[in-house]
Amino acid sequence: MADWRITGTYLEACNCEPGCGCNFVGAPNSPEGNCEALLLHSIGEGSSEGVELGGATVVWALWWPGAIHEGSGHGHVFVDCETDEQFDALSRIWRGEEGYAFFEIFNSTFDEPSTVDRSAVDLTLDGKNSRYSIEGVGEAVLAPLRSPVGGEENDVRIVKPGGFIWKDGAIGTSERLRVELPEMSFDVSGRHTVFADFDYANS
Repeated sequence: MADWRITGTYLEACNCEPGCGCNFVGAPNSPEGNCEALLLHSIGEGSSEGVELGGATVVWALWWPGAIHEGSGHGHVFVDCETDEQFDALSRIWRGEEGYAFFEIFNSTFDEPSTVDRSAVDLTLDGKNSRYSIEGVGEAVLAPLRSPVGGEENDVRIVKPGGFIWKDGAIGTSERLRVELPEMSFDVSGRHTVFADFDYANS
């Protein structure tokens, strides 16, 4: 198993109501009763066995029929990187083959390990106003939470000291979350989003 570490910026958009029930009771609070999401990792710095990973972007489309831990889910990874070596290293990490709980646990809840494709990602990093898309696959457009009374921004954070995906997340909402793939399809708005830093390593 290769030694690796990646750090950078994490964006999350899912179909739960803002806050996401999975963060508190381990089950989605989406109107659909299931979990569907589009996650992005913009890697600022990182390496795996001498392969530099900084500058790569990875998007993970996810779907489960119920709660994540109940299984029967699907995952599809899209890697935007410069070299074949980067793609190979990130593919192994995201399929859960190189350790770390996030990737191992999620892949264990799928019917089969994530499909991984190489694809361009269009990304605008702007805090809770960030957006990202993959042509022919889907998009996530984030927005701040706002007071229904005065319209001012509602600054909400969730802090999870033991979190293995993120530990301190700025919570927002989605103007749009859309994915269209053979194994999953969803199109919602006004749901949960997160803007956070991440720091993962398998050693």
